Amino acid sequence: MSAEKIVTLTFSPALDVSTSVDAVAPARKLRCDHPRHEPGGGGINVARVARRLDIEAVAVAPLGGDHGRMVVDELATEGVAVESVAVGSTIRQSFSVTDESTGLQYRFVLPPVRLSADDADRCVAATCDLGADAGCVVVSGSIDIPNVSDALRTIVEVVAPTPVLVDTSGDALHAAFECGAALIKPSARELSDLVGRSLDTEDDITSAAQEIVDRSNVGALLVSIGAGGAVLARPGAAPRRFRAPTVRVRSTIGAGDSLVAGIATGLARGDELTDAIRLGIAAGTATVMSDGTGLCDPSVVRSLLPLVVDD
Repeated sequence: MSAEKIVTLTFSPALDVSTSVDAVAPARKLRCDHPRHEPGGGGINVARVARRLDIEAVAVAPLGGDHGRMVVDELATEGVAVESVAVGSTIRQSFSVTDESTGLQYRFVLPPVRLSADDADRCVAATCDLGADAGCVVVSGSIDIPNVSDALRTIVEVVAPTPVLVDTSGDALHAAFECGAALIKPSARELSDLVGRSLDTEDDITSAAQEIVDRSNVGALLVSIGAGGAVLARPGAAPRRFRAPTVRVRSTIGAGDSLVAGIATGLARGDELTDAIRLGIAAGTATVMSDGTGLCDPSVVRSLLPLVVDD
């Protein structure tokens, strides 16, 4: 297998359903447009975007039931290799509805399916086997498994020196900071939860990011701040601020996953971290220009890349 390849692990995959209605209103039937079904879940979306950026991607995920088979089939049409871990439960669905009268989007996300210790261990083992000779490994999405810290630490240690990127939330995000990952990507809101205080300015975000880095075991922390771009904090280095191009936002679904995919793609190709982050921001920005659950257009990513600046 080529080092110019990424391996992703999604502990909680989903079948994403998106549609639209004339207007959202209570207490009446809302007649939806024809639904769109796509593979979902953090690492799966990362793998999909990486393929669009022309790099080999393998998605590891526990995929059970009819919805799981739909995800495998859809990924195959996109050229994403799948390492499916057989489980007894079906995967969850996520649902998004766009109100055509306002352009507002409503997102309904069901809770992750809790994996047994055995199912989680098989996911970790598959990721370690495939990731040892990859250019980058990504663990992304909701994680509801026993011993999150042990699972993440095992992946980091087994695949070393391959860099591991982690993008998760809640208790799993707290656990991730001692696993030795090369990079962890919280949002500004998640960073606020981590430090237990409001972060109202860029300086607040930068200070909090550096605070987390200084007290944890992580190679770098990249805080995404939506349309504003991202802040990078690393031990022993001055923070860097990356600014995204200004574009018309159509949907934010998948933007964070696209950011991670661009970073992973850059690292797998041997780019410096800052260059990989620029690619990630271009990919995330291109994704918000797409409708519904659509992901980035590679030609748009290329056009946006020169517009990403940092200081």
